[in-house]
Amino acid sequence: MAKIQIDLPQEFDFSTDFQVCIDDVFPGGHLRNYRLISMLNETHLRFMQAKGFFQLEIDGLYFINVDLEVKYESEAFHGDVLTVEVAVANMHRYGCDLLYLVTNKTRDRVAAVAKTGMLFFDYQQKKTAEVPVAFKSIFT
Repeated sequence: MAKIQIDLPQEFDFSTDFQVCIDDVFPGGHLRNYRLISMLNETHLRFMQAKGFFQLEIDGLYFINVDLEVKYESEAFHGDVLTVEVAVANMHRYGCDLLYLVTNKTRDRVAAVAKTGMLFFDYQQKKTAEVPVAFKSIFT
């Protein structure tokens, strides 16, 4: 099976922490995959809010996820503290990628790396839209 490759930047634009709660773990004891994805989504929202965008809507356009890649590096367990860092990369006409580094602070190791492909979408027109100036001016 071919392994995915996610090239991370040297610096990240934003960081936030999560404590792994009992509802976040699988009966086998480790972090559930859908809970990690939920943490990535929450990081994305917190990041956008920190940059002054309080919704995932900018100038009438929505910033939507069109793909997701996750590479799990190590387990995380109940009580562990995970730091999720995010950076904007590969900006193009209609969107960009968000790159994530998930570090288990409790165990001092990388838990996962991830990438989400993001596009701007106009739901009224039902089509992709160009990156809004308000977004582009902050991230380019």
